[in-house]
Amino acid sequence: MKHRAPWWMPALALLMAGCDENSARVVGVTPPEGLDYAHEEPWREGTFIPPPGPGGRILVTNSLDDTLSLVELNTVGTPDFRELARVPVGLNPVELEGPHHTAVSPAGDFYYVGISNYVPGGGSGPHGAHGTGADDGYCLKLDARDNRLVGSVRVNPNPGDVIITADGSTLYQTHFDTLKIAEMARQGRPESDMNANLAIIDARTMTRKAMVEVCPAPHAVRLSADERTAYIACWSDEVAIVDLAEANPPVTRVKVAAGSGGAVTPRHQPYALTQSPTTGEVWVSSMASRQVQVLNPQTRTMMPERAVPLRGPPMFGAFTADGRTLYMPYQLVDALAVIDPETGTVLREVQLADAGCLNVHQVTLTPDERIGLVVCEGDHVEPGTLHAVDLVEGTVMGTVEVGIFPDSVSILRGQP
Repeated sequence: MKHRAPWWMPALALLMAGCDENSARVVGVTPPEGLDYAHEEPWREGTFIPPPGPGGRILVTNSLDDTLSLVELNTVGTPDFRELARVPVGLNPVELEGPHHTAVSPAGDFYYVGISNYVPGGGSGPHGAHGTGADDGYCLKLDARDNRLVGSVRVNPNPGDVIITADGSTLYQTHFDTLKIAEMARQGRPESDMNANLAIIDARTMTRKAMVEVCPAPHAVRLSADERTAYIACWSDEVAIVDLAEANPPVTRVKVAAGSGGAVTPRHQPYALTQSPTTGEVWVSSMASRQVQVLNPQTRTMMPERAVPLRGPPMFGAFTADGRTLYMPYQLVDALAVIDPETGTVLREVQLADAGCLNVHQVTLTPDERIGLVVCEGDHVEPGTLHAVDLVEGTVMGTVEVGIFPDSVSILRGQP
């Protein structure tokens, strides 16, 4: 059995490396041969990595070594499919801060990363696993040309998902604060005291516009086509529906199934959302019940007859642009289910485990929708993986080793 190294070892290694002015200052990462880590002082001066070209770039957040893996999109399916660079991300070079999920500006000039916990002064190690950090988090804004930090805003503990509007003006960030649930439960407090917020952030100025109380441990967030409504997966066996058009956005909460549990004893554990681009239906990935449940956006009710059972916990999926196919990764078996959303039928599965995938987390489709980019967490001790899946043939066509505990994959638009 593999054992995770003590939390202080990466920080200690970094401090020791700091005694050598030629040492790369990256927390908990051993650079693979030929991999460019860019610059000794990345938190202050940016990087020397070439800016994204017209082909675009793949971004992968590595939450347990505070880095971002960069892969050129046009290398997918070629022998050059590899990690271009692994760049540090965060506010404190001696603290594991846990970058979690990314949002990319529509123009491809900036990207945004959630920081799940932050300790001013540094040196004390991470304060908890995903969802159990005790300190406030941050949302960071980075320049896509040189990966330089250009802005940040402080939010609540345990930032979860982060998304951006179509015009690039507004960010929405959830807070997957399971620690708050545990603390309130120990104090005998009601479930209403366990609610966490949705942060609404001005993406240009990186200032908070509003904090909206939504539900206990909200994670995935998606917007309706007109961006007047936000849908949020809540650990309390619910979907929170937020009416963003109102000055003080009202929140409606819908249980994902009859006989659902609550924040302390959830029976389904909604975690991820995938939204149909044609019908607007919200497909809810529930980890405990191992099914994908469907919310009707018009009636704001669940459709139990449409639920799709899987052999393991479903995660972050992706629809084709015509809404006719849903690709849903799920764990335990570590496979990519190809689902007909109209009938709820699993048409086929792409097995990922044989290609080295452990704990699949998310799939993102390339612009031509022929390839699925699938990120797998790994065992949270050794590096995770990024896989290119030929969606026509149903085969893995390439694998890239990335950082420790990767938890998101996104595509940065190419620049001329």
